[in-house]
Amino acid sequence: MTAIVGIPLIVLSVYWGGIPFFLMMAGVTFLALREYFVLTKMKYQSQPVIGIAAGMAVFVFIYLNGTSFGPLADNQGTVALLTFLLIPLCAREVFRSSTEKAVERLAITFFGIFLVGWTLAHLLLIRAFRPGGMQFMYFLFIVIWVLDTGAYVVGKRFGRYKLAPAVSPKKTIEGAVGGVVTGMLAAMLCRALFMRDIISMPEAAMLGLVVSIVSQFSDLSESLLKRDVGVKDSAQLLPGHGGMLDRFDSFLFAAPLMYYYLTLFKK
Repeated sequence: MTAIVGIPLIVLSVYWGGIPFFLMMAGVTFLALREYFVLTKMKYQSQPVIGIAAGMAVFVFIYLNGTSFGPLADNQGTVALLTFLLIPLCAREVFRSSTEKAVERLAITFFGIFLVGWTLAHLLLIRAFRPGGMQFMYFLFIVIWVLDTGAYVVGKRFGRYKLAPAVSPKKTIEGAVGGVVTGMLAAMLCRALFMRDIISMPEAAMLGLVVSIVSQFSDLSESLLKRDVGVKDSAQLLPGHGGMLDRFDSFLFAAPLMYYYLTLFKK
């Protein structure tokens, strides 16, 4: 049921782009930030209110800087915001009655802002990229969805050697390889179906390879956080799928990778 509702929402919002896609991703980012601070609170101290507000501010500023709705001050708005965020974060600690675990609160809070707010905002930048932003956005979603399924099926059937047992005991090297292969096939299928005029077949295969590797590492990195605090899912928001952070963990590193590839090689 989650997939039946969620997939059409994503497909339509990517197709519409602009404000609809911004609003959908803003909701995703807000929920993911909230889940991050709920998770870390189980073991560490942080500044959740400032962290969520700052993470959303970074998300919005990146959108304004990188799309037709900006740019703010020649794309310096986000850089300025990240710099000045240090002031309220440190001020909150300076005026506490105790300095115990001050560095922990600062580190956990800023890491959450960067891990969630900064990275997921790159999905907006990919969609706004010209030419082919919509196609590249579909490409990223399809490759990640297909490789997740491929990794699960291959790992379930042939998995023997653990990939990162301390972080995710069920993931195997065979499953990871299966994910890479299916991700590359999905990438080449995307090129054949709707990206013929945008990228070549070798480029699609190469991009599928890199996205497949990086997205699986991104997934493991989010699993590291959950393993550290001793939980299986980031939340119980989506039946059968865990939390919003669980559903978008593969995009945390893959979205920036895709965007900077586009800006460096496809501009």
